[in-house]
Amino acid sequence: MSDNEERSVLLSVLAGIGIGAIVGAVVALLLAPKSGQETREELAKAIEKLKESVSELSHRIKPALETVASTIRQKAAGGEAAEAGEHAPEQAQA
Repeated sequence: MSDNEERSVLLSVLAGIGIGAIVGAVVALLLAPKSGQETREELAKAIEKLKESVSELSHRIKPALETVASTIRQKAAGGEAAEAGEHAPEQAQA
């Protein structure tokens, strides 16, 4: 998995969480029998909570993605070394 793919996965996860939170907040606002001021205050709180959740999630996911990227790079480097080793006898015979 390349860095771009890892970023794409992270962005997809964060986008899904964000969209879900927004939909939930909109539904809650539409169904809540409250004044405009109360609704705005709750909306501001919900947005702040969403920001915190996204920030926390990105901090939790980042180390895991870095570990995966490192493992993939190591395996790719090992595969390149193995391929070079396979061609060495052919080069020696030539």
